[in-house]
Amino acid sequence: MQIKELGELGLIKKLANQFTVSHPRVIKGIGDDTSVTIQDETKYLLCTTDTLIEDIHFSLKYSASYNLGKKAVSISLSDIAAMGGTPAFLLTSIALPPTTSTDFISLLYRGIKERADEFGVALIGGNTSSAPDKIVINTTMLGEVPKDQVIFRKGASVGDRVYVTGCLGDSGLGLKIWKEKGDRIITDPFLKDAMLEHIDPLPRVKEGRIIAEKRLATSMIDVSDGLISDLRHIAEESMVGAKVWLKSIPLSTALKRWILDHPEDIMLSLAGGEDYELLFTASMNNANQIDVLAKELGMQITQIGEIVPKEFAITVLDENGAVFPLAREGFEHFKQL
Repeated sequence: MQIKELGELGLIKKLANQFTVSHPRVIKGIGDDTSVTIQDETKYLLCTTDTLIEDIHFSLKYSASYNLGKKAVSISLSDIAAMGGTPAFLLTSIALPPTTSTDFISLLYRGIKERADEFGVALIGGNTSSAPDKIVINTTMLGEVPKDQVIFRKGASVGDRVYVTGCLGDSGLGLKIWKEKGDRIITDPFLKDAMLEHIDPLPRVKEGRIIAEKRLATSMIDVSDGLISDLRHIAEESMVGAKVWLKSIPLSTALKRWILDHPEDIMLSLAGGEDYELLFTASMNNANQIDVLAKELGMQITQIGEIVPKEFAITVLDENGAVFPLAREGFEHFKQL
């Protein structure tokens, strides 16, 4: 069997079965946004690592090194946010072709430092290496969370409501525009915002921490691969199904206007990925508190569905209550190369 037949998710499951952990300090190993280990009597240590590879995760045609540095930190911050944690320390490793300019490296690390400083994170180490022809950036983030506030993917129950922060699909739309624009200058301010969302996403660290502190969520994940793909992670870990109402998915002005002429691109909100919003489930008893929190934070937190028994699987319903066909669920490495 080739790895493209197994796919990224299949590979992760295979490795998780191979590396079962019985260490007394390990609470959660492979299978969540971060690992969770015991730090002291009151806190858990959260650890996550991410990799950005040129021409797989980014293109130098539209990703300036400064923005690339910020994004590299943001995607790991988002994992900590999804566990309800507070980020603390960062390690970065880079592999660069020998022809890479020193200006590129300086701006890359300027972006890394600014995003780390913005969230109170200290860069404490890393590694550098040469690469034959592609740039590779790896980030490892360490954070912490009170033991009684950590939020896992597992925990959703039948009857829970499904929520998402912010809007979905902008990063996917931004990527589409970056790839198609060529030499054309984009003047539409809403489309420019979507393009910025793709190259410089802002993680929901503050929001994740408050959701955890107020114990509002039963499960949580960040939307990195696509709404449906990430909701499936919650469903599988929690052994439940979910219904999503297409008309309830929050869309930006840019995407609303775009799909008037490109209706098929509603799929960007379902499977576009890299939005780095928080997707979480909550008891219906917490609905009022979640509405109050959204007002306090001045942001959208939208109910987009509900948790149902496992046998109903993951279903998207259109405005008429009919099942909306999914061409795909999100991005998966190896299967889409």
